[in-house]
Amino acid sequence: MNKIIIGVNVVLVAAVGFLFYKVNDISSSVPEKTEITEENKIDQKTVETKTTAPVGNIPTGKIAFVNIDILNDKSLEVIDLIAESKRKKSSIEASVENLSMQYQKKVEEFQMSQKAGIAPQSELEAKAREIQAIEKEAQNKQIQMDNLSIDIGEKNASFQKNVKDFLIKWNNGKYDYILSYSDAVPTMLLGNATLDITDQIVTQFNDEYKERKGKKK
Repeated sequence: MNKIIIGVNVVLVAAVGFLFYKVNDISSSVPEKTEITEENKIDQKTVETKTTAPVGNIPTGKIAFVNIDILNDKSLEVIDLIAESKRKKSSIEASVENLSMQYQKKVEEFQMSQKAGIAPQSELEAKAREIQAIEKEAQNKQIQMDNLSIDIGEKNASFQKNVKDFLIKWNNGKYDYILSYSDAVPTMLLGNATLDITDQIVTQFNDEYKERKGKKK
């Protein structure tokens, strides 16, 4: 049980770190689907990540770039994603902490009854079943944590798809290339500030997200 609880906490800490890492990786290739095959996991909807194919245009010779760090910081979709993940993480953490206290109490009660030697066998067996039930619930929390990690990955893949689809529609032949820039991963060492379209993208991408979000309600 203690190993399970420690393991859950370790994964909980890693999950949000994974979120920030993946969101920073917009320019990387996106998997088409994430599948969940384990029968005991919570049902998850597979995220379709196939993006809209860009339409070829007459070359303009123009290049622009988007600062991914700023996009991550100001994107309402990312902000909502992080907030939702933290809420779920906190809920699981609270449940694990409560289970840990229950487990310790039940084990102590069982050991005292067993040591005293006056409790009937049926009572000891009942206490043992209570302890096993707590252990099973702790395992369920581990499954929930695994599902949270999967959910974060799926939503991040969806975010990357939304960004690319938006850029395809927004660009509409304006630029031949739209590059990405990040201080964390400086693939582009220097860029002309007049080619930075980040503010335009952030504002209009957030407007589109608010529209999509409103339609879901």
